[in-house]
Parts: sequence; C-alpha cells; structure tokens
Amino acid sequence: MTLMRKTILVVAAISTCAPTLAAAPGGAQNFLERANRLKAKGPFAFFDGDYGRLKAEATAVGKAIGDDRIAAERSGRPILYCSPQPRAQLGSFEFIDGLQAIPAAERARMSLKEGMLRVLQKKYPCRR
Repeated sequence: MTLMRKTILVVAAISTCAPTLAAAPGGAQNFLERANRLKAKGPFAFFDGDYGRLKAEATAVGKAIGDDRIAAERSGRPILYCSPQPRAQLGSFEFIDGLQAIPAAERARMSLKEGMLRVLQKKYPCRR
C-alpha cells in the first residue's frame, strides 16, 4: 500500500472516530480541499493542526446525521438513507471518494452535512 493510500485511509477513517473538540462543520468543498492538503503531507499530516479539526468536523456531522435519522424514525417521518443501523459506517475511502464524486459545482454549494448525506444515500439507498 502506498504512502498516499495510507494517508487517504487515515483521513477517511477520521470521520468515524470520536471527536476530541467540537468544531463547526464547514462546506463540503472546503473539507475536501483540506483533506487533500493533508493527504499530500503523507505521514506528516498527523502533526498538522488541521488534522484534529477535520476529524472533529467529520465526526460531528456524522453524529448529527445519525441523530436526524433516529429522530425521523421515532416520529414516523421518512428516513433519508437506509443503512441496517441508524449510525451508518463509511469505509476507509468511501467518504473522501464519495465527496470527490459529487460534481465540483454542486459540492461548492453544499454543506459538509449535505455532502456526507449524499454519500450515505448512495451507499444505502432507500427502496421506496
């Protein structure tokens, strides 16, 4: 596995780790640019101050999406993604690759929450 692939793996995996700091989520494009900047640093990315902020943002947004799904289920509203569990898991490369797959013009206008939800909807579509 190349160094770059390992770094991508780490950056993608941070989206499922517990946050150490509460961070306000930003836009999907901003998140992707920052993740790619860290990816380019290789193993030195861990020493970058933005690493923890990126991790906290992704975790906070993932928790918010999971909480939204649980609330929708309890109130009888339709859920927006259909994973077997309310707190869906994204694999190592899925989140970053999923953001990258969203057209740049759309990604530039969406929040990180909208971007993550789009990735989850693609992985866990609802059969309606």
